[in-house]
Amino acid sequence: PTVNVTPTPTENVTPTPTVTPGVPAKSMKLELYKGWNFVSIPRPLSPGNNTAIEVFRDVETGGRPIYTYTPENGFEPLGADTTLKVLDGYWVYSTEAMTVQLNFSTNPVMVPASKMLSPGWNAIGYSDLTPRSANESLISVEDSWVSVVGYDAENQGYQPALINGQTGAHGENQKLLPTEGYWLFMREDGTLAAISA
Repeated sequence: PTVNVTPTPTENVTPTPTVTPGVPAKSMKLELYKGWNFVSIPRPLSPGNNTAIEVFRDVETGGRPIYTYTPENGFEPLGADTTLKVLDGYWVYSTEAMTVQLNFSTNPVMVPASKMLSPGWNAIGYSDLTPRSANESLISVEDSWVSVVGYDAENQGYQPALINGQTGAHGENQKLLPTEGYWLFMREDGTLAAISA
């Protein structure tokens, strides 16, 4: 005898893609060492937690101001009520090692930061929560940047320069780090764009 078997599904299964959106970090710790620290803000900060006085309130600066730098004006003291910006580098003196809490904005609609750069040295900030190569981080000014120099706050000295177009220990393949400030030498004007919102 011949038996005809017709499969009948017991249940209608429709595949549904599972989307697990990355939950953006809401905060990050900024480590300060005793002495000068060259720091940056990797993401926009939340309102009420975004000015120099709000972020650095508990830092004993030994009476020294917090500084920013522009090629046009050099070092300038930062006003207490100045909003800290992504892509800016800040010089902060601390009389002791300590940690500062950075509270990020949770606004889902933010325009990515950008910063106008001039020929010569510019103080910049790093704009992501994870390390990326200098090449990736500075892609928006790829044809204009010459070298980038970090600061080792723990040892109170500069790190070796990273050179555009080079690889190896001093090359653009080396990583830039969250919350660090950098000196960026530009051969011409350019606009540095944030690599994350």
